[in-house]
Amino acid sequence: MLSKLFVLSPRGDTIVLRDYRHDLPAGVAELFYKEVKRWQDTRDTPPPPAINCEGIQFVYIRRNSLYIVCATKFNISPSYGIELLTRVSNLFKDYCGILNEESIRLNFVLIYELLDEVLDFGYPQVMSTEVLKSYVHNSPVETVSSPTESTFLGGRRTLPSTAANKPIAVSLDNMKSQKNEVFVDLLERLTAVVAANGNVIQAHLDGCIQMKSFLAGSPEIKFALNEDLIIGKEASCRTRSNVVLDDCKFHECVDLSEFEQDKVLHITPPDGEFIAMTYRMSGDFTHNIPLRVYGTVEQLTDAPKIIRVAVHIQCSVPPKTAATNIVLRIPVPKTTVSASCETVPAGQMTEFRQSEKVFIWRIKKIEGGSEILCRIKLLQSEVTKATKKEINAINLDFEIPMFICSGLQIRFLRVFENNRSYSPFRWVRYITHSDSCVFRL
Repeated sequence: MLSKLFVLSPRGDTIVLRDYRHDLPAGVAELFYKEVKRWQDTRDTPPPPAINCEGIQFVYIRRNSLYIVCATKFNISPSYGIELLTRVSNLFKDYCGILNEESIRLNFVLIYELLDEVLDFGYPQVMSTEVLKSYVHNSPVETVSSPTESTFLGGRRTLPSTAANKPIAVSLDNMKSQKNEVFVDLLERLTAVVAANGNVIQAHLDGCIQMKSFLAGSPEIKFALNEDLIIGKEASCRTRSNVVLDDCKFHECVDLSEFEQDKVLHITPPDGEFIAMTYRMSGDFTHNIPLRVYGTVEQLTDAPKIIRVAVHIQCSVPPKTAATNIVLRIPVPKTTVSASCETVPAGQMTEFRQSEKVFIWRIKKIEGGSEILCRIKLLQSEVTKATKKEINAINLDFEIPMFICSGLQIRFLRVFENNRSYSPFRWVRYITHSDSCVFRL
């Protein structure tokens, strides 16, 4: 049971606060934020998701820099609190369209109405977006965003990435004016450890098919995956060309009657955003890692206190695709006084963080099939035998739209509705993110 639930801005301002049991003192939100700042200042790391301060247990999650927190004097399970806050944040996103500070401030009446329905005296009641539509009477206020008119690029109809960030229809008027659309995202997160010679030591993918439906009525969505898809690495019929998943899990609304034979999923989508399928993959895609990083470390003989580091990044995705938001974190020795890059072209940025002893190289975009080189000069206050060994591994973050490492694809996407004639818009997007990519030097 929860005593209070509140949402804080990155500055510590209380945006939303609901007191369910009135058994905690005032100023609990300020107490939580001070504890978070104290933890960050003393340990240079964010606090764990569950902390105890002055006899009050706090459980929190972060979404778009917002703190969504529940507080109680009881000893609740942290996993219970995290699951509850995650579902509450998903409700906020479904009903507001996007979860950020502006949308919450514009829809604070709707937010409080949702909090009154989902929790009663601190106990969870209803967490379903579809069920809550019968009890929620306030219409959402959409945040001002860029136009979402469809355009044609290269013969394909496209929408901006923010097109799905709109609230579900609550009132009858909104339902009538709402465009019939369904958004399908195939998302993958890559974890990899690569040796200095380029051999992959460990790699696996965590993927999901995420959907958001704005379809009127109760339609059935039918989409098909690769015909050569195999579930389970021990399958006897597998070949090198097969897409082999270690395991997968489906949402309760998915009908699997045709999946075994034809790899077709039948879905009756609930309102709001949901994950239709999650899966894991390991080993069979190591040749398809989209970015490779190589580095050399050289200590000058005529200037022993100067170390030169050459970092080379290769992008092996197709030429019409590009990696974006690339960030390389290069550790430097503890004795480093200064770090600089010889040349920084447009679209790139470098930063040396003295306190963290890390050199950060940011690249806005790398086209498929291209390579980029960065030469870094490190000045040391003193040199020991272990100085060069401290430059041991590079951490890589990236995002690649319209590219999937596993090779999983959606062959077709169809929408059926009995006794109803309409042509819905169907949008499909592929995105690969880095989760933890480490390249040893």
